Amino acid sequence: MLFNTPQFVIMLLSLIVIWYVIPSYSKKIFLLIVDYYFSYSLGGFGTLVALLLVTSFTYFAGIILEKTTKKKQCLLMSVAALVALLIYSKYVGLVNGIFEKTSGTTLYVITMIGVSYYVFSSISYLVDIYINRDCSDYNFLNVALWLSFFTKIIAGPIERHAALAKQFKNINNLTFEFETVKKGLLICAYGYFYKMIIADRIGLFVDAVYGNIDSQYGLTLFITMVLYSLQIYFDFAGYSFIAYGASYAMGIRISRNFEQPYFSSSVSEFWKKWHISLSSWLRDYIYIPLGGNRKGKFRQYFNIIITFLISGAWHGAGLTYIMWGALHGVYQVIEKSLNIRRKLSASISTAITFICVSFAWIFFRADSISDAIRFIFQMFRWNPWILTDGTLVSFGMDILDWGVIIVSVSLAFLIEYKKNHGFSIYRYVMSKNIIVRWLFYYLVIVLLMIMGKYGAIYDATNFIYYKY
Repeated sequence: MLFNTPQFVIMLLSLIVIWYVIPSYSKKIFLLIVDYYFSYSLGGFGTLVALLLVTSFTYFAGIILEKTTKKKQCLLMSVAALVALLIYSKYVGLVNGIFEKTSGTTLYVITMIGVSYYVFSSISYLVDIYINRDCSDYNFLNVALWLSFFTKIIAGPIERHAALAKQFKNINNLTFEFETVKKGLLICAYGYFYKMIIADRIGLFVDAVYGNIDSQYGLTLFITMVLYSLQIYFDFAGYSFIAYGASYAMGIRISRNFEQPYFSSSVSEFWKKWHISLSSWLRDYIYIPLGGNRKGKFRQYFNIIITFLISGAWHGAGLTYIMWGALHGVYQVIEKSLNIRRKLSASISTAITFICVSFAWIFFRADSISDAIRFIFQMFRWNPWILTDGTLVSFGMDILDWGVIIVSVSLAFLIEYKKNHGFSIYRYVMSKNIIVRWLFYYLVIVLLMIMGKYGAIYDATNFIYYKY
């Protein structure tokens, strides 16, 4: 049950109604049932079992870690077990492929949706107990709700125990507030705008080009590179808005995962604004424990590279992800060693950062290193005539689609730019009279229904980060 399906919308609206009607004492059990049902609908029995096992393991490991005198050994064994599960989920497909080629048979593979996110949450919880930044939670229900909360199970954010579990402890005190529900649903609508009007439309072009790299070159590939940068942002940010809005409507606040990342003037700044829960996790539990910037320049650069290699490996088993992570590590080493940011104007730095990030996305999107290299070499061939010969409307997007993309992306980035200067689209709409507000609500619904990608030949597409 993906976020961008009618089933989820119906479930969410029904859930919100039931959530504020049921007795307070039953909210926790009810929400846990919803969480586990949602996980089951995503990945079946294997996903459900994996989630329950990790939850139970985390709960008991946290208590033991707090009480034992052999804290370091307990932590290392616990983290090793969680990492082993994570490695299995990431690399079992690769091993299965190799096994199939060599023996002609396949292994039994257990599907585990969301494991990358709740395993990282579990590791952070255990480490925080070890360093006395958090204490063990003796309420199994709170631990289960924190790890399985349905709005974040697909693709995060990676929530720390201290930030979210406290809300679940006080969940029985939540009462209905119309403004809270309204704002949450409007945030969801904004996420659907990102996903269904922008990201899915761009995806038609990007998928068509990547499916036929050999016959494409020049500007076609450069435009594809830029478009994929937009697609993955609007796809992932769209998911994050929906997750945040759905939680908000229920009175629960999860972390925001994006803060205008493509306005960054350096790759280091980009990672403070992109997938914030992952980048902060890597900083706190990989980079700083390795020594951070406390042991000299060379060690700092080494720590950066290692951190982003791990980031690449976290995303997937392919060498393309490792290369993507390595590039981001190298970018930041170059930035810090040459002090590039101080030598260039903000606008030029922002443009260079966007190009560098977009270039790295080539490896992230490609099926193999050879495909990525072929894409890059062919991108530097000259073919400016594609701007006028109809090539750009031969990859799944017609003139209307291009118009929708240009207007929608421009509007989205304008809103983000104005946000940096104190503007809020929500406050702006709420400042209008009731007639204007309701006209806006209807307009949003109509636009999503008309301009969103639907139809018999177009199914609801997975969010890109659904598979990580």
